[in-house]
Amino acid sequence: MTTPTPALLPRFLCCEHPSRASAIFLALLICLAGYCHAEGDSNLPADVITLPLVNPARWVIDTSHLGTDQVAITYDAAEKVAVLTPTWSAHDATSADLNSRNIQDSNLHLYQLVPRSDCTQSVSYFEISVPSAYVDEGRLDIQFTLQGGEADDYLFNGRTFLMKDFAEAKGGYKSVTLKSSDFSEPEVKRRGIERVGFTLHRHGSMVSAPIRIRQVSVTLNRAKIIPLPPEAEIVNPASFYEFAYTNQAAIDRIQVENSAEAREIKRQLGTDAQGMVLLPQWSPDQLRQGQSGVAYLKQSLGAPHNFARFEVQYLVNIPRAYFDEGKLDVYLCIQAGEAGHGVWSGAPRKLSTFADKAGQDVVLTLTQDDFLPGHGGHGKKRNKIEFVALQLVPHGSVVTEPILLKRITVKLP
Repeated sequence: MTTPTPALLPRFLCCEHPSRASAIFLALLICLAGYCHAEGDSNLPADVITLPLVNPARWVIDTSHLGTDQVAITYDAAEKVAVLTPTWSAHDATSADLNSRNIQDSNLHLYQLVPRSDCTQSVSYFEISVPSAYVDEGRLDIQFTLQGGEADDYLFNGRTFLMKDFAEAKGGYKSVTLKSSDFSEPEVKRRGIERVGFTLHRHGSMVSAPIRIRQVSVTLNRAKIIPLPPEAEIVNPASFYEFAYTNQAAIDRIQVENSAEAREIKRQLGTDAQGMVLLPQWSPDQLRQGQSGVAYLKQSLGAPHNFARFEVQYLVNIPRAYFDEGKLDVYLCIQAGEAGHGVWSGAPRKLSTFADKAGQDVVLTLTQDDFLPGHGGHGKKRNKIEFVALQLVPHGSVVTEPILLKRITVKLP
């Protein structure tokens, strides 16, 4: 009587001695494993992240940094494409949403979450159809983006395409392949990517035609990835700094951001050299349509510092009119320089928390504890800090009385 053939056993291994067949089969598996190991990882299937487009709910719409949600996202099952249709119009100028009113500088930032991946050797691919109406108008920019998550300080990489780049396609699909080196940002910013997507920079565009995207993928090429070398620990050059704004030279060393998100604020020496007078520029007649009037000032420390533990104190005097109005927010901030990719950490100080000091000198303090869970701060890596900063967020304030910044002190271990 013969032994029945095992259903999953190759026919040439079937015999009247099952134990012998199993031994032969095991030996073949061991040989095959040894062959694969000898050949190396290059023969293994490529690691590919593919964005699933069938479910529009997978797209995240990021409304920070002048982002809006003015887009309809659908899926065309016949073409197997994601369809992104901006809902911009001329009526945006009177929108209740500040970013939507900012027709020139607003954007649509869309992404999907992916497993955290090292994209330093990646090759990205997608196909996109941009209607000719956008090309003829010539305003919109489209950016393919790779971005880190919270663990990687949301470090951002973008490759921007102008409308002229899609002229040859004449409304049809353009195939795009991007190597990691096609991004202008440092390679280290692609070590921990968790967001893959697109940003549409409006630049005043009034076209609301559907943009079609398909076959979005990122091939990681893990076998080619070179591990990041250990980061050298920074030794702080000093443990105490004091910046007193009692002369024009000290005031001139303050850096002020002037961008789509932040506005210049006038600075001058106060009466009797008491400090730096800040003259806000955020009254309605001073702001361009859709601008918030945020002011961001930063004081350089001259070199990267480790702020694992720290104390920064700001001596300020804020007029009572701001307290009575109740709109202005103050943020105390620290920021890395180029070596730390400009990462920012800050914590708000509501005027209501020191209302008893309205119109008087008050010391506002920022420490590492502000970034503990539940303390209200927004903290990122603090191992390469080069600036201490002050941010004034008007939230529609129409008060423009001068604010006095007298001194900033920094204490480190």
